[in-house]
Amino acid sequence: MASLSTISQMSRYEQMNYYREKRKAAYSQLQALNSQANGLVSVKLSESQGLGNLAAKIAYQRSTNKTA
Repeated sequence: MASLSTISQMSRYEQMNYYREKRKAAYSQLQALNSQANGLVSVKLSESQGLGNLAAKIAYQRSTNKTA
């Protein structure tokens, strides 16, 4: 990362390109983090669905055992 004094010595065009590259890098990092977050959400969703299915199965087994 360039220091503020170095950036201020650049031409306006160079500054524009510098900040454009920084925004591009930040955007790609944001996309990577977003992808990781979506993967985690998918895992947690599958986990909660599995726990819900397990709870329903246990409840069903308890209800059938009471009537038998």
